[in-house]
Amino acid sequence: MTLHQLKVFTAVAKFKSFSLAGEELRLHQPSVSIAVRGLERDLEVKLFETFGRKVRLTRAGEELVRIAGEILPILDGVKEKLAEVTGLKKGRIRVGGSALAAASFLPIVVHTFKKQHPGVEVILKIQKSRLLEKKLLDGELDVAILSRTPHYPLLVSELYRAEPVVAIAPPNHPLAKKNCVSLELLAKEPLVITEAGAAIRDAVEHAFAEKGLVLTPRLEVDTELGARDTIKNAVAAGLGIGFLSKCHVMGSVRGGRFKILKVPELNEVKRIMYIAVHRNRESSPNIQLFVDFLRGLNGRSQAGARAAVESLALIMHKTTEQGENVPSEANTSFLTSLRLQASRTGD
Repeated sequence: MTLHQLKVFTAVAKFKSFSLAGEELRLHQPSVSIAVRGLERDLEVKLFETFGRKVRLTRAGEELVRIAGEILPILDGVKEKLAEVTGLKKGRIRVGGSALAAASFLPIVVHTFKKQHPGVEVILKIQKSRLLEKKLLDGELDVAILSRTPHYPLLVSELYRAEPVVAIAPPNHPLAKKNCVSLELLAKEPLVITEAGAAIRDAVEHAFAEKGLVLTPRLEVDTELGARDTIKNAVAAGLGIGFLSKCHVMGSVRGGRFKILKVPELNEVKRIMYIAVHRNRESSPNIQLFVDFLRGLNGRSQAGARAAVESLALIMHKTTEQGENVPSEANTSFLTSLRLQASRTGD
């Protein structure tokens, strides 16, 4: 049995198709079939049953999928582990991020990490948290930033960041002039928010329910349709009060497009992000390096936080000067929060 055979087998098991497995691995279908037949011959068992074009795992195949799920993550880290022994910082890490992480900080963090460690290739995938969890389980990702705690026991996580959720209104809205706005007042206004089941919607509904109120939006926005920009445009057009993560609106607030309403009951409403990895995968030096880098950015260590902040600030300053990829309002807000965290760490 070879590592190549095992990887081909898991791809066929995942897609339940020899042709799709070949496309994923960039192999011709005959090569896929040869690898699987060779594995069956070596193990002296039948791994798949075919019914026309359909492929189904045998009981032996199901057991091998479980075993491969434990073995492959460990083997994938061997190259980087040996690089640690030889003192080399080379290799590849595959990082996943939810939409919230991608919009607020992750791309510029990855860019900064690559600047500091040019020998390490970083592959970034942005998807919904449930899809990122599946990729961690399948060994397609090394680490992910999720917008929820993992649902699978084979994934372990730690709380990483908490992004405040705020209510926004146009500057000329009557509530924008108040020093304090209660949820009771908000409940009487037309509201613009994401669809039921979305993280922000759930968090805000919970805050309303604690006050005995029912959240009844005028406009519900499908998260698949660019909810953030849709909510901003709806609020700017006067359709209602909107709810978004604070990091996504600070640029527009500074530009005078919106005001953040002062709602005490929303102070504890936050969107939580988690760092997640596979429980059975041995943490390679590069993965650990990246996770430690993330922790430093979150103010877990004074030196790490300050060094990361200065690197980010330098890159963002140079990028703006060159007129390319000007930092988003979320990234600018993220850098501001990092400076605050770094200064607090040193107190």
